[in-house]
This record gives sequence, structure tokens and C-alpha cells, in this order.
Amino acid sequence: MLDLNLKAKDKTPYVVVCLQECERMNILINTIKKSLEDLDAGLAGSLNITEDMETLATSLYINQVPALWAKYAYFSLKDLLNWFDDLLLRIIQLDEY
Repeated sequence: MLDLNLKAKDKTPYVVVCLQECERMNILINTIKKSLEDLDAGLAGSLNITEDMETLATSLYINQVPALWAKYAYFSLKDLLNWFDDLLLRIIQLDEY
């Protein structure tokens, strides 16, 4: 984010929105990463399985976007696989900026 802010010399409304989206996307990606790492550690026996981990595992099993992820994500009615494909496309689009 620091590099992006330094590169963005002219803060037009379009650039500001793009920077905000990048920040929101970073929060979402970090949330996804942390929750999946915790679930993996719980399944491996390194951590105690919490209710949040069980909810995450159930959501993944039934192909539904986990509530924790949806809290930080954009609104979507897609199932998990299609939502994740869309997420990757959004990340690519922001990365190309």
C-alpha cells in the first residue's frame, strides 16, 4: 500500500477509489489467509478447534462464502467457487492498475 500511495501522484477520485479498494482487498485477503492457516493448524492438532473454525470448515464443505470472509468482502450471491474466481479477477484488475 505504501508503494501504491507513493506511485499515485495525482489523487483524482478514480485513484482514491482504487486505493480504497486495494486497502479493502488487502484486509479481505489477510482475513482469508489467517482463517485458513488457523483451520489448517486446528485440523493438524496444533490449535484447539474453535466454533469459528467449525463454521469455516462447514462453509467450505457446502460451497458457501464463510461469514467471516463475507464481512470484509463485497456483496455477492455467488457460491464459494464462483465467488473465489471473481475475487481472483478483481485482484488481477487491481494489480494491473
